[in-house]
Amino acid sequence: VMGAMATSTIAGTLHSRHLHCRTLLLLLPYLPIAFLLVDGGGIPTTLDGPFTPATRAFDRSLRQGSEDVPLSDPRLAPRARPPSPEQIALAASADPSSLWVSWVTGRAQVGSHLTPLDPTAVRSEVWYGERPASADTVGHPHVARGSAEVYSQLYPYPGLLNYTSGVIHHVRLVGLRPSTRYYYRCGDSSLKGGLSDERSFVTLPAPAPDAYPRRVAVVGDLGLTGNSTSTVDHLARNDPSMILMVGDMTYANQYRTTGGRGVPCFSCSFPDAPIRESYQPRWDGWGR
Repeated sequence: VMGAMATSTIAGTLHSRHLHCRTLLLLLPYLPIAFLLVDGGGIPTTLDGPFTPATRAFDRSLRQGSEDVPLSDPRLAPRARPPSPEQIALAASADPSSLWVSWVTGRAQVGSHLTPLDPTAVRSEVWYGERPASADTVGHPHVARGSAEVYSQLYPYPGLLNYTSGVIHHVRLVGLRPSTRYYYRCGDSSLKGGLSDERSFVTLPAPAPDAYPRRVAVVGDLGLTGNSTSTVDHLARNDPSMILMVGDMTYANQYRTTGGRGVPCFSCSFPDAPIRESYQPRWDGWGR
């Protein structure tokens, strides 16, 4: 009994300390505001300024970021031969019953005189259903069709290389049931090897007071470095309901049009460049 009482007392003391520390941590950020309120000064706004800025010189010894993975790395190599789709990606749509599927067919081109691919030469289809299909047939009961486009990055100066993309496809699936796994293949069913392998996704739950993402992962400025994959893997291990990528997935504008090695500051490294250059194939590397 004495042992049990002693254990209970110690646990209670530790618990009290924990609560005390947690309360203190919660209050610390608000102490300056509390003092202002006690003094009758109120909460300061920009109208009360100007204030003397609190600044600190940049410490150049800090790490300046990570080197980009070169496009020669096997992880960034094309995953499929035309007309098979590659760079397949899913994106949320306007409501939980719909979803966007995007992919690329064909090869991007870099050079001086380029002929863009014809986006009407290949279909944009997504075959899908709630059950897996046979590997040698389309097999899925539903098909959705969308649009395709090609974009080009052209430069008006001699010596700079232009870029034209592969065919970029977008298809919107509608009428999906909530909290349901769907299996799908995307591409062009009229072409031999024109469809992707089978993949799957699970739709969001129906809107309800308790139906919301329990854990949301937000990441930005991810880049295309040796740390990018480990960062995404770390997010995935935490099993988020949704990953929100807020931009700057790769830095094509830190390169010359000829590729080579990226730089942290383009204008610093190339002060005589007549225009801000970019190496658009970096985007294809990210998609893979």
